[in-house]
Amino acid sequence: MGLYSVVVDAIANDHEHLREGEVVKPLVEYVVHGGADVVLPMPNTNAGLTTPDMVLEYVKRAESFVPDGYRLTFIPTMFVNEYTPLDRINEAADKGVKDVKFIPRERTTKSKNGFRKTGGMLPITKRCGEEKVKVHIHPEHPWMLFDGRDAEFAFLPVGDMLLNETEAVIIWEHGTDGRCIPFWKEMAYSGRFFVTLTPVHLLEDENGAYGDARSTLRPQTKTFRDKKDLNLLVDEDNDWVMLGPDGAPHPREDKHPAEGRCACGSFTSPFLAPLCAHALQRFFHQPNGMNTYNNFTSRNPRKLHGLPPASRQLTLIKQEFRIPLSYPAGPWEVESFWAGRTIDWSIAV
Repeated sequence: MGLYSVVVDAIANDHEHLREGEVVKPLVEYVVHGGADVVLPMPNTNAGLTTPDMVLEYVKRAESFVPDGYRLTFIPTMFVNEYTPLDRINEAADKGVKDVKFIPRERTTKSKNGFRKTGGMLPITKRCGEEKVKVHIHPEHPWMLFDGRDAEFAFLPVGDMLLNETEAVIIWEHGTDGRCIPFWKEMAYSGRFFVTLTPVHLLEDENGAYGDARSTLRPQTKTFRDKKDLNLLVDEDNDWVMLGPDGAPHPREDKHPAEGRCACGSFTSPFLAPLCAHALQRFFHQPNGMNTYNNFTSRNPRKLHGLPPASRQLTLIKQEFRIPLSYPAGPWEVESFWAGRTIDWSIAV
């Protein structure tokens, strides 16, 4: 091709918002064409996927939109809070829904079914441990007196409680706060604690994101030092640290409302593989760096979920890619993270 290229595993996307209605089909297609062959769709839809049957119906419909010639494995995930009946966890496990999601109320989009009483999470998490159901958590404290910069750090005692008073597997999603890293490392000694990181938080900090609605997401970006520390954590090649992109599309009008606040969420799925390459290209020139890259973006989440190796390989070329200003998704026009900016890598066609 006359260009520098690398061959990598397809991405195992452990955190993606596929929404509902007409937009699901194009969003599934963007996930596939962006380089993923695994996706864990978030259950905080308008109504919330709060029963196993709702989850399975949602996944079945989404599966029907996978483009011909591609494989996309869905990880069905159920929305739970402190009021979820314990026997619903048993029902979920029996029906093959092996992942649940806790979201703090008011901390993110569509969180009306989110938890408020942190102690109430304990019985649900215990039951999940007994039923071998993994617990994914948006780890920001729901007590709104903690500001956004501190809400994740304030959640650490809750995470410690859920880990050490149960036998559940805990996934601390989209980590952002470098102060948490020593605590994550200690919790990881359990063998039941995992952390996902987004490419946005590896690339952006609060100074760069300031004033850009397309870079406004939850948890919010933190300082340059936090970004640096998260990247150093990826460099360590821990098997409990993995990609969780948190691609979160919103219609343009929700990002630029005439009144009120803009919707939180950064959209990355159509160009996820090039964006990851841009963020982590240092690994392409390091001894054993390709293993570290593939472990983070693909192999660690597959191991967590008991999935086979990647169904396909991606060829990434060192060729500039200008991120489109927006992508059509049914009736929506969805603006991209870093819209109009140029990154260093493209997927070979």
